[in-house]
Amino acid sequence: MSSTVTVNDMQTFCYGEEFSLLDSMEEHQISVSYNCRGGYCGSCKVKLTSGKVNWVQDSLVSLEPGEILVCCCVPDGSISLTI
Repeated sequence: MSSTVTVNDMQTFCYGEEFSLLDSMEEHQISVSYNCRGGYCGSCKVKLTSGKVNWVQDSLVSLEPGEILVCCCVPDGSISLTI
């Protein structure tokens, strides 16, 4: 099942079967900061403004409510993000 991802209320793409949301964003030329790809640094932290995600690996940084690391999760249905 593919999910629709909306970024900053401006860009929309369909998430496929990539390992992480970060991989999918790169595939669709969505610019997002990252460094470690493993949940260690927090560079890819974004705000999840609607929808749910499933975590494929644990985050090792502190997150505020509504924040996600795009290197560590995949959409669970359609979602909206603010970078």
